[in-house]
Amino acid sequence: MTSPNQPENEGVVPIELILARLLRIGSIIAAILLAIGIAATLLTGAAYAPRFITAGLVVLLATPIMRVLVAGLVFFRERDWLFTLFCLVVLCSLAAGVLLGQVG
Repeated sequence: MTSPNQPENEGVVPIELILARLLRIGSIIAAILLAIGIAATLLTGAAYAPRFITAGLVVLLATPIMRVLVAGLVFFRERDWLFTLFCLVVLCSLAAGVLLGQVG
């Protein structure tokens, strides 16, 4: 029996915390890359500045995709097959959208 102050699953991190941390880290990295690119453009007009801006935008776009992927892995590890299937369907839909977007 556990005490009221001690949770049952002490070593388990809730999925909400994992996903929130992932979104926060992705947003911070994207913001830093974008800030470097914009600052380099405004201050020096350097040729490498657009690469930082592009990298920031790619990280910003990839963050929600990583969220779905990590959620699917967490659900798979917890043997929650229904939500694992939902994440797989969302990932396939995103991949189809990217592939169809390249065609036309």
